[in-house]
Amino acid sequence: MPADNYFRSNKNRLDLAVFIVVKIWPTVDEYDINNINHKRKDARPVKTRNSEMESYRGLPPPDARLWHKGRDEKIPTPLNTNGLADLDKLVIIGKEQAVKEYDWTSPFNDVHHLQWPGMCYDSETEHIFRELVQRKTYIPRVFHNWLHHITLPPPLPSEEVMRHTIQAEQTARAIASTAQLAVRLTRMANIPEDKLLRRLEQEFDNYMLYVENAREVPVEFRLLKLNEVEANSVDEMLTANRRLGKLALNHIPVRNRELYVA
Repeated sequence: MPADNYFRSNKNRLDLAVFIVVKIWPTVDEYDINNINHKRKDARPVKTRNSEMESYRGLPPPDARLWHKGRDEKIPTPLNTNGLADLDKLVIIGKEQAVKEYDWTSPFNDVHHLQWPGMCYDSETEHIFRELVQRKTYIPRVFHNWLHHITLPPPLPSEEVMRHTIQAEQTARAIASTAQLAVRLTRMANIPEDKLLRRLEQEFDNYMLYVENAREVPVEFRLLKLNEVEANSVDEMLTANRRLGKLALNHIPVRNRELYVA
């Protein structure tokens, strides 16, 4: 089943408006390259021209490296229990192969695709999978280069694993986006109360649909604990939004602070 048609299964149709929200929701803020503050080690991601990113090949200096090309073999990318690149373990490995005190501050931060190289992901399903929010990370460019320098690409997951991963993220983001939309409706000024109540009931119906869709995802792939976001009323859906917001499902994971923790 094509990944984008997943929600049309289970005898239900995905609400188009929410689907659009999920597909085009911004994942990161854009920052002017001239506003980078190199002294802030927890600085937010920045965006530069692609040509600048692609041409920057900076690596830690030789005296900061514990891994050396020609002497050491490349390290296999660590995998999680589903056979996908494990971001947290990958960051640990990257740090361990440089001296502890090395400062990873870079001219800019950019996206590292956890599943690489891109040329290996050429089918529709493979491309959607590789571009999932949870299959990327924002890291300093020097650390990005370093990971490619010292590690082997992760193995291409099976079609089944990719589909489950796609379904897990899309269902989770649909749930989160619907709850967030409902909260925004309650904050709209001058909306008639009867219209607000109807819209909230519609979004609650959508929310329940997406929760049911999420139950079709194997437990080991789920991004949400469904018992924590289940709702039996509009009020419970609005309350669940606070928990969902903390998960930042619409944002690419950032791994800057971890690089400066001893």
